[in-house]
Amino acid sequence: MDPVESQSHVAVAAPLQLEHPALTRYRLRNRRAMRIYAAVIALLIVLGFVAVRIAYAHGDLNKVSSTVATAPAPIPVTQTASRLTASWGSADHPAVGSPYSDGIVVTWAGHTVTGRDAVTGAPRWHYTRSNVSLCSVDQQDRSTIAIYRRNGNCDQVTGFETVTGKPKWYRTLTDNGSVSVSSAPNVVLIVSSTSVHVIDNAGGLDRWQWWAPAGCTVGRALGGSSGVLISYSCPGEHRLMLRDLVGDSQKWTVVTDQLLVPVSAGVALNAVDPKTLMMTTYSAAKGAVVRTDTLPSSATSAGLAALPASQTVVQGSDARNRQFEFVDLGKLMCLQAVGPPVRWAVDASGQPSLVGATTVATVSGSSVALHDFDTGRITTTVELNSTPPGDSRAFAVGAGLLLAGSSVQMYAS
Repeated sequence: MDPVESQSHVAVAAPLQLEHPALTRYRLRNRRAMRIYAAVIALLIVLGFVAVRIAYAHGDLNKVSSTVATAPAPIPVTQTASRLTASWGSADHPAVGSPYSDGIVVTWAGHTVTGRDAVTGAPRWHYTRSNVSLCSVDQQDRSTIAIYRRNGNCDQVTGFETVTGKPKWYRTLTDNGSVSVSSAPNVVLIVSSTSVHVIDNAGGLDRWQWWAPAGCTVGRALGGSSGVLISYSCPGEHRLMLRDLVGDSQKWTVVTDQLLVPVSAGVALNAVDPKTLMMTTYSAAKGAVVRTDTLPSSATSAGLAALPASQTVVQGSDARNRQFEFVDLGKLMCLQAVGPPVRWAVDASGQPSLVGATTVATVSGSSVALHDFDTGRITTTVELNSTPPGDSRAFAVGAGLLLAGSSVQMYAS
């Protein structure tokens, strides 16, 4: 190889670059400070980790246990059988509203809300908060709402998918004290002694909240297609108010001689004087008195007093699309919008429920009576092989019935 060519491939070393003296002095001068800074950062990380562990140990996160499940097989809707046998039961309370939905029966007790298989009664999902107890549970439109009590207030709320038990949302209410809960389509009506509150059951957001004026006490709130009819007492007078069910608007307020009991907020707006059993019908537009009627003699003040502080109407329409509303006032009564407000009254007691398109059900002893909307006559008497709780309502599950009162009993054909 040519020596000249060989020398052309020899690498030439780059001159050594020395650190600038000023930079060297700066680095040496701050070395101790940087070490202290790094140690402080590490200590803060450790302290943060310890704080999280302490908060977890003493907070709510580790007080929750839950399971979720796949949706159960659907149960076909069929005509209710005339004889039914108890298939399973639970001492738990049923959810208010409609405790049955899509193959799941929602129950609750103590700290736990449970979604049970409607066929077997076996738990499919549960949600437990061991540090707080339940005030109430509501099920409507495939959404379950659990309200927990914390520091004396029923204000800790969690929403679930009914079929799976998967939590959807969490929130804290501003209502104080104990509450009564009921459900209407898409909303939950929450009533305390000083407030009435409507939240969306799908997302938990406020539709509206109304606070009673200072010194006033809420008597009852009844929700229906005409709105929420609220009775409340103030020093020296009593009032009746109508608010929109889902919109934050007040329609009217009137002063009444007595604290009236709202009994209808769907096909008509009716409230009853518990002392005289005189029922007053009000106009939806301005709250003007339309008419007054005396209830049938078998209606009782005790029946009125037994109505819950929060309730939504039981309303349906017949084959001719006439709208009726059903209420238990010592008798089962059908209320209507046209003509005399009481269309019929029959000897049946207990909170009514709808079974099928044009049938209202009442429970008496070991049987369930299915009444025709139009006449109130019993079209079918369903015989049970045992006696459910006396405060039970009936809900159709396939050809069987769920009897939901202070406890739960499923009857199958």
